[in-house]
Amino acid sequence: MSDLELITFSELIDKLTVINIKLFHLLDKTAELDSKPDKTAGDIALIVSLSGENIRLVKQRSSIKSAIDKKLNMAISKGGTEILDEVKNYGKE
Repeated sequence: MSDLELITFSELIDKLTVINIKLFHLLDKTAELDSKPDKTAGDIALIVSLSGENIRLVKQRSSIKSAIDKKLNMAISKGGTEILDEVKNYGKE
């Protein structure tokens, strides 16, 4: 059983959502710094640092999106999906 089979769709979507929020805030901060007419050396260093973080997050997002695609293809080829017990048994004994 691969690691991908142990991860649920909801976990992958949660991870993707968190990465997207981080990217939004990072790009917002980068744009704010970049729009300053008189950038200090510290501003430029921070922009460079944020750009590196942007690349790291984009790679993570790409990996998660690929995992979602693979998980979906696995579910289609097997004819269904499995649901974790703690998710499907709310209110049932």
